Amino acid sequence: MSETEYQMPRRLAGRVALVTGAGRAIGQAIARRLSAEGAAVAVAVGRDRAAAEALGTELAAAGGRAVALVADLTTPEGAADAVAGTVAAFGRLDILVNNAGAYVRGALLDLDVAGWDQLFAVHARGVFLTSAAAARVMKDQPGGGTILSIAGASAHRSYPGAGAFGPSKAAVISLTRQMALEWADLGIRVNGVSPGPIRPADEDWRTTDPVLAEQVPRIPLKTVGTPEDVAAAVAFLVSPEAGYITGQMLIVDGGGVETWYIRP
Repeated sequence: MSETEYQMPRRLAGRVALVTGAGRAIGQAIARRLSAEGAAVAVAVGRDRAAAEALGTELAAAGGRAVALVADLTTPEGAADAVAGTVAAFGRLDILVNNAGAYVRGALLDLDVAGWDQLFAVHARGVFLTSAAAARVMKDQPGGGTILSIAGASAHRSYPGAGAFGPSKAAVISLTRQMALEWADLGIRVNGVSPGPIRPADEDWRTTDPVLAEQVPRIPLKTVGTPEDVAAAVAFLVSPEAGYITGQMLIVDGGGVETWYIRP
């Protein structure tokens, strides 16, 4: 191997992961990264079975093991089914990545109760139900497990016009700390990742999103991140290399959480 070649680490060989919200860019990147590092991956979506199956086929073609699942994680039954489906396919569950998300834009004075409830149902209730279902499996198996939830930079700072998005993601941070505290004795680590502005590397976001293009120069690194940046952070935190880390949030935003509204 030359000095310029990169060999993907196999930190997750023999592990089994469940990735929710796997039908979109960040979830897909996380599933690909965990699979590339050796994990068997259950890719779960809320409705788009075709997207889940396509990703599962892609992972299998690359030499991985994968299964596609469809479940409504905002219900106890759906969360339990996703976990049970993973265990049925692979025999255990070592890693849960709570990535399922929703977005309802609107200033608080314009936001209706349905929009508020939708975001809290997906981000707070869904994370709680799926994590609890996973923890019930992890606590009774050798090696315990690790749970990681995707929050967002908006959970650490306000974002005018985002309505309930930031508050619902802030609930994920608090829940992460609570789960880490309560489940440490069960051999379960719980952490989170908070992405900032993320766009696929091949997307012409400067043209398609002129508002973002105007804002990005305020970020210290002066660019957006990619789904692969988020996936790399996730892979580290769920790996044995992060074995002494729990109850923490890793912000992946180019430094923007400190400077987003500081004018040049």
